[in-house]
Amino acid sequence: MNRLQFMATAWVDGRLLRFEPVLKQPRLRVILTGTEPQTLGSVISLDTDQAGLRVSAPLHAEWANEQHEAIIAHARRIWAEITRECDG
Repeated sequence: MNRLQFMATAWVDGRLLRFEPVLKQPRLRVILTGTEPQTLGSVISLDTDQAGLRVSAPLHAEWANEQHEAIIAHARRIWAEITRECDG
């Protein structure tokens, strides 16, 4: 799995999420942190106006769907920071 060294975290509804870029893709992997971190899914198409959350953790799908706007907003902010660092 190719990952860049950039990583960010954000709190959403009492849960700490870790966001990690995926090499050569406008996508951030979203991981639920805790004693046993678990991949929640990915925010995709961050280079467009149509970014979306794709959930891969069925046990957390309902929560993620309820929080999708906040998760995508954090991902957009983090993506902007990543691309600013790459461009600048």
